[in-house]
Amino acid sequence: MKNNKSLNWTNWPVYGSEERKVVDRVIKSNQLFAEKEVSKFEKEFESYNDSKNVFCVGNATQGLHLALAALGIGVGDEVIVTNYSWISSASCILMQNAVPIFCDIEEDTLGIDPKKIISKITNKTKAILYVHMFGNPARIDEINLIAKKYKLFVIEDASHAHGATYKGKKVGNFSDIAVFSVHQRKNLSCGEGGIVVSKKKEIGNKIYKLRSFGEKQLSYNYRMTEFSAAIGRVRLKTLNKENEIRNEKADFIFDKTNKFDEFKFIKPSNNSYSVYHKLILKIKDKNKFNLNKFLIMMNNNGIGFERTYPPLNTHSNFNPEQKIARGIPWKWKLYSNSKKIPKKQNLIKFPISYELSNYHLAQLDIDSTVNNLKIIKFLKVLENYFLKKY
Repeated sequence: MKNNKSLNWTNWPVYGSEERKVVDRVIKSNQLFAEKEVSKFEKEFESYNDSKNVFCVGNATQGLHLALAALGIGVGDEVIVTNYSWISSASCILMQNAVPIFCDIEEDTLGIDPKKIISKITNKTKAILYVHMFGNPARIDEINLIAKKYKLFVIEDASHAHGATYKGKKVGNFSDIAVFSVHQRKNLSCGEGGIVVSKKKEIGNKIYKLRSFGEKQLSYNYRMTEFSAAIGRVRLKTLNKENEIRNEKADFIFDKTNKFDEFKFIKPSNNSYSVYHKLILKIKDKNKFNLNKFLIMMNNNGIGFERTYPPLNTHSNFNPEQKIARGIPWKWKLYSNSKKIPKKQNLIKFPISYELSNYHLAQLDIDSTVNNLKIIKFLKVLENYFLKKY
């Protein structure tokens, strides 16, 4: 919902002389596909994240697909996944002809609600795929306890959470496989790419083979380029500092807005360190606070607020209106003998994700390019709004 007045709210990312230097180094090497730079980036991220078996891929969607393939999840298997995330968190399941079983979220972390997972488990369930939303760690302990009890695989989608920690341990180390995104907009910005991590060597070997045509089963060309890896090596050196800046800005905003009763900002849960990929404002009463009007007002004043994700079950990939979408096995089974598809195909309700995404949540960038003057202006505009000057 950004207009021209809010386009300069953030300039993230800013690439400079160091990035230009390493790109030139790659060109001079005459080796553009995965080799030396990728291998070094893998080792450096392994050291940074205190992880083992690190593999770079073309993007995080590929990484999530590889995670499911490496775990042997396939046709008819069920994977429990959050209903509130970027589409890749669930579309990767369709890529294996498996079935995404959506689970609603909790209000505090915006992550999958562990209390609602158990009711989703069937004899076809093979894994739980959860997301550290906007850089805030999910309810890791509760999710892992459920997975252990029911003997399920766990996949962390850590695309937003490079450097985030839970109980002092970096995310990406709490599951069978974790996936990070290094897309241009992410905290660790490489232009495009992904990173797959597994603490189990045998799974890591599987990922390594599946990534580059090295397995008897169907495998892929999911390699990262040397350009992305070279830039990633530069950006990794400043990642902790960038995350500290995000936290400083977030804490300043929290302190200055505690006086408002109409809204609050999403904060990390106990024992967690967030890296604030986005700062999320949550409206308390939608009847007193109109989200659309608020977003228009903020953007007209140059403040780059946007809506967050819509619920995944409303996406046409999972809920087609005109025809059965490719790769949706439960739809084929239900409607293959029917000439007309029912208008309302997805009758399962997800009240928390629906209510929050439609009426209560707005996101704001607070990276290092958002200077203090912009933040002060944002706070003044916010205060004026609640003093009814807008």
